Amino acid sequence: MGAGIHKDQMADTQQTAERRKAIQQKNREGIRNRILAWLDQMVNNPARLHEKMAFFWHGHFACRTQSSFFQQQLLNTIRTHGLSDFGTLLTEVSKSAAMLQFLNNQQNRKNSLDENFAREVMELFIMGRSNYSEQDVKEAARAFTGWGFNLAGEFKFLRFQHDKGDKNILAKNGNFNGDDVLKILLEQPATATLICTKLYLFFVNDTVNFKHVDWMAKRFFASGYQIQPILTDMFTAD
Repeated sequence: MGAGIHKDQMADTQQTAERRKAIQQKNREGIRNRILAWLDQMVNNPARLHEKMAFFWHGHFACRTQSSFFQQQLLNTIRTHGLSDFGTLLTEVSKSAAMLQFLNNQQNRKNSLDENFAREVMELFIMGRSNYSEQDVKEAARAFTGWGFNLAGEFKFLRFQHDKGDKNILAKNGNFNGDDVLKILLEQPATATLICTKLYLFFVNDTVNFKHVDWMAKRFFASGYQIQPILTDMFTAD
């Protein structure tokens, strides 16, 4: 009887592995098909700038997920907000299931911090390296505790996992949550400089003219991070 149970367990394990493999293959095919469909839109869609900006933001908000569903959700978010304002785009992308999963924020809890999400948001998405301290990262990670998602890919705030204590981030002190952190980071001129540098490299020249970027960044910051006006400034500049 023991041998029979052992054989049944082995069969169940094999079936589980095969199901997992089939799901992974289906996700890979789904992602491949979505990429091909997106490339077709970049070439044939009349709104080519819209798709090119989606491509730009997709590179800026670097993310990898094995779920083609979460990947499509992220792309839809980028398409929806990619020409509006950077603050809204940043918030929506940061709350996407794809990004929260990729940067491990599901594991970021008040009694067990995971700094990966906070670090990447500050370094890659908003301010750039050397514009914050390690302590800022730790404090921001505390503020992002409780940010998660459900199986449908919808943002979910797990309030019992959130650290409700005061945090000190970039010389500001308070009982901050994740939304507060993003607002504090957007108040830093370094954020506008980072985004405008990337826009310049993508659309204008591989060699950065820092005088031009500084001009763009000041206008971008003053506009409240409005994306369409800064693109107009860039495309119509002498």
